[in-house]
Order: sequence, then structure tokens, then C-alpha cells
Amino acid sequence: MLNDRLSIAIKQMCAEAGFIKTGFSGYEILKEESGFLRMWLDKGLNAGMQWMHNSFEKRRDPSLILEDVKSVISLAYFYDTPAEHNENIQIPKISRYAWGKRDYHKILKKKLKQLCMEIEKLETDIRTKSYIDDGPVMDKVWAQRSGIGWIGKNTNVINKEFGSYFFIATIFINRELNYDKPVEDLCGSCNLCIEACPTGALFKDYNIDSNLCISYQTIENRGDIPADLNLNGWIFGCDICQEVCPFTRNKFFTNDENFYPSPGHFNKTYDELNGLSEDDFNNTFNGTPVKRTKYKGWQRNLKKAGEEIS
Repeated sequence: MLNDRLSIAIKQMCAEAGFIKTGFSGYEILKEESGFLRMWLDKGLNAGMQWMHNSFEKRRDPSLILEDVKSVISLAYFYDTPAEHNENIQIPKISRYAWGKRDYHKILKKKLKQLCMEIEKLETDIRTKSYIDDGPVMDKVWAQRSGIGWIGKNTNVINKEFGSYFFIATIFINRELNYDKPVEDLCGSCNLCIEACPTGALFKDYNIDSNLCISYQTIENRGDIPADLNLNGWIFGCDICQEVCPFTRNKFFTNDENFYPSPGHFNKTYDELNGLSEDDFNNTFNGTPVKRTKYKGWQRNLKKAGEEIS
């Protein structure tokens, strides 16, 4: 067995840090997966996310990030809560991951920094490099290889026990570990996510067109939202393809209070949210993911979603 003691110690430390699942995979250049990524980019399916072109080689080869990398540690951090959206059409929807008072990047980066420091103390000359979905990493690919779950038809990583409402973190390490096996893809003949996607962004199994994705349009897009794209009541992100997935119906909820809905912005009406001045918006969403869309984008999203129901 490869480095059994170190592998056990790392998994224990990750669990103690609050990660619901940890898996290990061996480093290699992602030739096949990067080939699919290149085709996806060349077709313009990344929409306005041009930064994905700039980091392509690092996504393909993690040794350009950590020169002597030997293994990849993938981690899942759960964020789902028992709270539910109000079904009143006068109340717009915000993606579950953004309901809380703090941005998950800040929470998890702090955890990862501390975790990497502790891992590097386990043996002499251990080196690590960590990311939480904001670096040049094909994190879903590594999560699948590490047995966290499989990449579903909705392009999210799905775990048969606790669904897909989790963040994926990645740690590169210059040690060989005991590697986990990928899990079986259980999507089978189910097409609920593809059928439920209201814009056709999930245009076939395991493929997504960001140009048509409500999440992209309400978060990343800095321009106008196409007039013929219906937001279906979503003003920041979209969870439809996860909501209909059978594997999200298991009742697993986070213990991290940072992700429980903030009364300042959860389930508020269009009128209430439209009444926020720019200062109100900045104060209400300071330190949260929603701040990413900026006040201009926030007003744009509210206006378009509101017009669609009027």
C-alpha cells in the first residue's frame, strides 16, 4: 500500500476540518479530459469566461502548479440547509449556495490554508497547493477520479449518498497516497435535469452551453442578458438541474451556520429587493457571493426576472 499512514492521517484531518468526503487520485496529465475542454472552449460554450483559455495548460497539467506533484486530494464541503424557496412568483430566487452571510471562498480558503499547514507537518518536505474552484484546476475531473462522486448529466459532481449540494476543494501534494477508485455513474437513463432546464443550456447528456445558463447570465455576464432567455424567477444563480435530481432528495444538511439563509435577503419580494439603494446592496451583501454580480448586475437581473412575470 502506498503511504498508508500518511493517507489515513490526511483523511482524518480533512474530516475534522468539516469536509464530508475526501478522496485521493494519482497525478497525471489530463490528456483526454483536456481534449474535451479544448473542444468545449473552441465552440464558445464558455460564453464570456475568456479566462478559461488563459489557464488551459495548467488545467491540463497540474505540475505547472506544483512542480513535484504526485497526488491530488479532492474534498467535498456540504452547504445544503433545510430551508426552502418560497413558491410565490413575486419572490425571486437566489441559488442555495449564496443564501448565507459569508462567501464560501473566504470560509474554505481559511480552512484549506490551515489544513495544508497541518498536512505539511506530517512529514519532512511535504509541499501542497490548494484551490476552491477559483484556480486553474479541473476540479470536477479530479473529484470524479478520487471517488467523491461522478460527473452527472447536469455537469455537477453527484454523490449517491448526499447529492450535489457541495463545494469541491482540491489540494495538490508531492506525496504518493493510497488512491481511491472512481464510483459508478448512476445517472443511467434518467434525463430529469436535461428536461427541466428551462433554457436548453443542458443541450445533451453531460454537456452545457454557458451562453444559455441562467447561472452564467445572472452572475458572470457583465453585459445585457439576451431578451429571449427567460430567467424563470432566478436573480442569482440557478439550482433547477440539482433540485430535480433524485440524489438531492436525501436529507443531508450542513452544520455550518455560515450557509444558513440570511434574513436580510432570503425570500424577499421584488419590491423589497428593488428598494435597495446601492449602499443598501453593498451593506446587505457585503462578504457574500451575491456581491459578485455588483449593483448594476443586481438591478439588471431583478428588472428582467420581474418583467417576465408582469
